[in-house]
Amino acid sequence: MSDEAGAKAFYVDFLGFEIEWEHRFEDSPESPLYMQIRLGQAVIHLNCHAAPDAPPAEVRIPVRGVQAFCDHLRSVESKFPKPSVVDPRYSGKNTDMNLIDPFENYLIFWEPIHE
Repeated sequence: MSDEAGAKAFYVDFLGFEIEWEHRFEDSPESPLYMQIRLGQAVIHLNCHAAPDAPPAEVRIPVRGVQAFCDHLRSVESKFPKPSVVDPRYSGKNTDMNLIDPFENYLIFWEPIHE
């Protein structure tokens, strides 16, 4: 992440993650932030230490009820694009909700298919 406020607006305010802890390696508010966030069982570490030209990451997050989660996000008043659930395997089952965070990282919320 390159912007603390933007990261918190997206991950906490929009997606509903909670901040478990924050750390700065120097005792200064200007020091880059490193934090752990959680949504259910999904734990993500975000940091402002990455170089501006660092490649984006792709994170797959399993969820139960991906369509309900998507519907919830679509109902939230937000500046972020409204997501949708798609069928990436052309199996007739919409299982994945793909989002790009403000830092160009790919988040794939997916629901396992139980046959």
